[in-house]
Amino acid sequence: MELTAVDTALASPAAVRRLAAKYGFTFRRSLGQNFLIDGNILRKIIHAAEISRADTVIEVGAGIGTLTRALGSTAGRVLALEVDKRLEPILQETVGEYDNVEIVWEDALKLNWASFRDRYGLGRAKFVANLPYYITSPLMINLFRQGSFLESITVMVQREVGERFTAKPGTKAYGTLTVLAGYYSEVEVCQIVPPTVFMPPPDVESAVVKFTIRPYEVETLDPTLFWTTVKAAFGQRRKTLANSLAASLKHLVSKKEVHDILFACGISPERRAETLTVRDFVVLANQLAAFVSKDAK
Repeated sequence: MELTAVDTALASPAAVRRLAAKYGFTFRRSLGQNFLIDGNILRKIIHAAEISRADTVIEVGAGIGTLTRALGSTAGRVLALEVDKRLEPILQETVGEYDNVEIVWEDALKLNWASFRDRYGLGRAKFVANLPYYITSPLMINLFRQGSFLESITVMVQREVGERFTAKPGTKAYGTLTVLAGYYSEVEVCQIVPPTVFMPPPDVESAVVKFTIRPYEVETLDPTLFWTTVKAAFGQRRKTLANSLAASLKHLVSKKEVHDILFACGISPERRAETLTVRDFVVLANQLAAFVSKDAK
């Protein structure tokens, strides 16, 4: 892909100021509105996502259309979600010329992604976004759990969150996001981004992170129970794994049964969730699924 083909017309302080003044737009911190003003970073996002005319791309947080225009200039089809209707006249001006771009006025956090795929007749798609920080964790969890049609996810996130996605077992940053990301994808931090490339600048550094969706080496028997197990394990990080699971899964298993299941997996009940690998969690969830299924008969 030729990087020079990327439309970066809106990636400048002057462009953002002009549009804000013309439409009387004011930034809302509550919506995480930090718009990109650096064309080089914009090109690096497109390059990392490997966007081509053969791709359908989903974006969340269209904003004034900076990344949306860049995607429109390189992808075959773009579905850009935005929740702030104040941006409608701005987006009509900034991306109206791209007939391959459709603005979807919906809250991404409330979407069922499988239904979204069916509604828009999507096959495989790529997800690319400069994510508002406050929606990153819940949105990514939903995408991992519902976005089986996605080929890849390339997002700008808070650097600290990016580090959580790539954390190693036994570290403070290792948690539910790490395990889900590791189960569903190969994760790569592509670029560390300073606050100065945004308007207004956030208080922290950001990171461009790419998730290449792929099947894991050991398949979970019950994806919902896998998520429930991971969430339960990290629900009370200071407690031992046995106590965390017993407290959160008491509707499924007793504390003694939790110990039995852990021993069957070769996992000490005294360990803590952050010491388990992704594979450990898959084995644990599958053992729990087998126990629950057997108990139900």
